[in-house]
Amino acid sequence: MNKEIKELYCISCGEKYPIDEYYKGCPSCYEKGHPSSLSIAYKNKFVINAEKKGLSRYESHLPFLESEIVSLGEGKTSLVSLEVLASKLGLKKLYSKNEFQNPSGSHKDRMNSFFIPRAIDANYDNVAAASSGNQGVSLALYAAAAKINCLIVATKSINPFWKMAIESTGAEIVYTETFMERWEYIKKRIQEGNVITSTNVIDPPIGSNPFGVQGYKVISYELYEEMTDGLADYILVPNSRGDLIWGIYEGFVDLRDGGYISKIPKLIAVEPFPRLGKVENIEDCVNHYDGDYSQTPSIGGDTVTVQSYLAVKNSGGYSISVDKERVLEAISIMSENGLYLEDSSAVSICCLDELVKLGLIKEGSNVVMISTSHGFKNEVRG
Repeated sequence: MNKEIKELYCISCGEKYPIDEYYKGCPSCYEKGHPSSLSIAYKNKFVINAEKKGLSRYESHLPFLESEIVSLGEGKTSLVSLEVLASKLGLKKLYSKNEFQNPSGSHKDRMNSFFIPRAIDANYDNVAAASSGNQGVSLALYAAAAKINCLIVATKSINPFWKMAIESTGAEIVYTETFMERWEYIKKRIQEGNVITSTNVIDPPIGSNPFGVQGYKVISYELYEEMTDGLADYILVPNSRGDLIWGIYEGFVDLRDGGYISKIPKLIAVEPFPRLGKVENIEDCVNHYDGDYSQTPSIGGDTVTVQSYLAVKNSGGYSISVDKERVLEAISIMSENGLYLEDSSAVSICCLDELVKLGLIKEGSNVVMISTSHGFKNEVRG
């Protein structure tokens, strides 16, 4: 573990805690009835080590050194300029950060490359995830690479693609009727002992394991170094419980506090229906919100998290939902511009179109879409 780690802290109330596992998040906020995630505080400001290459450049604010992580070659994903779409939308630049280029085909690999070493460092023999999609496949692969036992709890409606991929790693799969039952099952296993969860297991939910979420900060560091013609003004992030958008936010906070940038890009949470859009304060994060996410399951669910709310609020960004009738249109638009994306990722383009029309994204802006997963994972729907 990185010796620069100082402690854990609550992203909501600021309470500080010693390094340990807190699957309920901040104990103080949990007791008050509005659970919140913990994050990692470091002793010194963020520094990019220009003399090093790869992940080692950013080790000052990562929980594990490059030599300690479990890597399958994740990261360093390409940043592709979409010039035709940028011109149509009146933008200066539009980019896709191609996270589907990670080993398992999604951004989740960045998280698991840091979560697995946390499990090993804390002497756990079993890792777990409540997932019927990208996280289940990614964790199973990284656990297999580290030769550590893996439990994936999925709903019975799991896409056969995901089921086959998880089973191929030798991971244990348990099926439940509902996604809430997944959380209860893993929570029971945690209480029985020697299981560490990578994902949330409580309701109201928090984010995933904070050591894993730190892996998403590297996306921000990469964008800073790749966008030599000007940093993004806006970044669109497919969002469910906010691990990705919070990690990106924290990465830009590191860059700002380290003196590399003067302001944080506005982060835009892309959702299947209005959830964050109905949240007016942190207290609203405990509510459930009804809506249809059948067309975009990877960003599904009827809950929100404090970390999603704070990432959007603190960056001056927005949340926006996509009309489910435009999902296939979004996939087609991105495919016609060279990128075949998972439905939950492709919908960002329709949300971007709407934001420009509403004047919430200004003409002449630099915009990045985080393309979280490729379209070969899309379900066939009638």
